[in-house]
Amino acid sequence: MLSRFRELARDIQDKAKGSIRRAKAEPSSKVVLLRRKAPERPFCDPEGKRPCITVCAPREKCGCACEELRQALEEALDRSGLNIRVEKAKTGCPGSCALGPFVGFPQKGFFYVKVDPKDAGLIVEETLVRGKLLFPYLSVSPDRSYRQDILYDRTTGMLAAIDEQVCMVEVAKYFLDFEEDLSCGKCVPCRLGIKRMHESLGRIVEGAGTMEDLEQLKVLGHTMIYAAHCQFAMASTRPVLSAVSFFEDEFLAHIERQECPAGVCRTLVEIQRKKAFRERMAAPKKKKKNK
Repeated sequence: MLSRFRELARDIQDKAKGSIRRAKAEPSSKVVLLRRKAPERPFCDPEGKRPCITVCAPREKCGCACEELRQALEEALDRSGLNIRVEKAKTGCPGSCALGPFVGFPQKGFFYVKVDPKDAGLIVEETLVRGKLLFPYLSVSPDRSYRQDILYDRTTGMLAAIDEQVCMVEVAKYFLDFEEDLSCGKCVPCRLGIKRMHESLGRIVEGAGTMEDLEQLKVLGHTMIYAAHCQFAMASTRPVLSAVSFFEDEFLAHIERQECPAGVCRTLVEIQRKKAFRERMAAPKKKKKNK
């Protein structure tokens, strides 16, 4: 009986080995489905209205290696094969700041601060290629930034916008909108100063501003810095003074020509549209030649 079981075991093993050999020799008729790799989503649109990446560009001589950073980013982009340009950002600072140099990503609405030019390749590879955030550089402090397209250092009053499509007059008004509700109203310079500055900026944005409004912004801003009871007035007015000092040409365009260079202020855009329509209607029409 035992020998019979051994023979059956050998037969089963031989059949199993034979089936394995045939399976290896004959091609399988089963269809193997392979999962197709999903295409990687680009970090930004190079053809978009806003630039993909910007670097701070002070009007004065830069003292925080912003030019070196821009060149390093351009070289890293060339090596990676990305068709992306490094644009300049509007910056209201004297050329050096505690946060600089900074890199902005306008289409995504965040900033990198204190960026070392040596890490330009890392930013291109990790952020622009892989879409990852580098948290050691990320600006997340609420004391620095209130709006995703504006970088603001409250301690120094440095103000920066990430691209040319930001109206600095509207930005100055935005800061006073924010600060006006936070004032305790204890001292007159702060209580009335912010209100009067807000009114002047409102008239400029609406196309009804005058040179007196611009002068009032400067006088009230400096008065609040030295005459207010606490540091709140200083922190509230420095963004406005920064905008007026470094982007006065935009304020003059709003006042003298009733024109918003960035095309953001709706009232001025409508004024320019109506003006262009009137000029087009007043222009002499060309007579059609009779055949």
